[in-house]
Amino acid sequence: MSKRQLALLFTSNLVMMTVGGAISSLSPLYAIDELGADPGAAGLFMSFVFLGLVAGTLTGGWLSDRLQHRKVFFTVLTVADCMAIWLMGRLPTFTHLAVVMALDWFLGGIALTMLSILAGLFAEPSERGRVFGILSLTGSLGALLSMGAGVIVDWQGFRAMFTAAALLSICNPLVGLLLKDKTVAPSERKAASPAGRWAGLSGGFFFLLAGRLVATAAQFVGALSRTLVMDEMGFTATKITSAAAVGGVVALGLSLLAGWLSDRVGRKWLLAACYFGGAAGLVVLVAATSLVHFWMVAILLSLVGPVASGIGLAMVTDLVPQESLGRGLSLFNAVGWIGGIVGYASTGYAIENVGLAPTMVVGALVSLAAIVLLVPVRQAVLGGQLERDASG
Repeated sequence: MSKRQLALLFTSNLVMMTVGGAISSLSPLYAIDELGADPGAAGLFMSFVFLGLVAGTLTGGWLSDRLQHRKVFFTVLTVADCMAIWLMGRLPTFTHLAVVMALDWFLGGIALTMLSILAGLFAEPSERGRVFGILSLTGSLGALLSMGAGVIVDWQGFRAMFTAAALLSICNPLVGLLLKDKTVAPSERKAASPAGRWAGLSGGFFFLLAGRLVATAAQFVGALSRTLVMDEMGFTATKITSAAAVGGVVALGLSLLAGWLSDRVGRKWLLAACYFGGAAGLVVLVAATSLVHFWMVAILLSLVGPVASGIGLAMVTDLVPQESLGRGLSLFNAVGWIGGIVGYASTGYAIENVGLAPTMVVGALVSLAAIVLLVPVRQAVLGGQLERDASG
């Protein structure tokens, strides 16, 4: 992949991760503090928003495989994204916020999927781990930069935060005009039979998806719980977002290292280590009382986020043929957001009804189950490139 293309993909990913991280971290507080929602309703609100993200992610994969014009879709949709973000800070009711934010996350899901697919199409097999590792840095950097949203809220309020986010998002359609795209001709097998649309999406690939689903569900349980607990303890918006920022800083180096290692020693057990870190983060959250404790939780949970995401996307690109890459990558991203739906929908009510500690223990066990689901996904390092999953 050319340095220019990688830089453009990195820039757009960074803007979307920064804006998305800021809004997703603080919008539950916006819903509770200014629009009258309770913690349970805030959790359902975020799960509804992530349902839009899932729909957008799957739609993005379908559009990419069928119509191919990824650059055009990305540019047009990110213009609409800017308008929706600006509108969020000016809505009168909780219901209006839920609808507009879900629509915006739908557009964002399509746009992010287009970026992932372009990365997979242009990255050579021997550099996939490095490329996706570099792009996964945007999650960590975005978490760090999103700390500025907390400062803006403490200074000027939520409306100012949404305005700043909309202005920053203008970068995306400008970058979209400069991206390179390419057409992938469908194989004869895919064209001949509807079953061919699922070529390569079987065996170990579905175990990889299942592991992604349960691990990210546990991660989002921890992320929302951390925000709610810190808010209940009286931490300011700046300190709440600082936890995600610290986790992002530590994940920066780990993402690069994990991507580099995955090209050389294999990806599966590095992914398993990330899932174990997520389980540890939920355990630490049970006893967290100080800001440092919440920083530690964010660091451990970030292993399931940006670090694991880069490794997983490289694994999908190894396992799935290029003509089905849009579907494969969109499914992988979508199950992560489905995990968000499950995690957000259950967290608020679980904490209210059974307490923080039991909720975190169950989340940790779920995260450990993700490691077991990785066992059937077999990959080996041969000649510097990852061999395709034999079980697929």
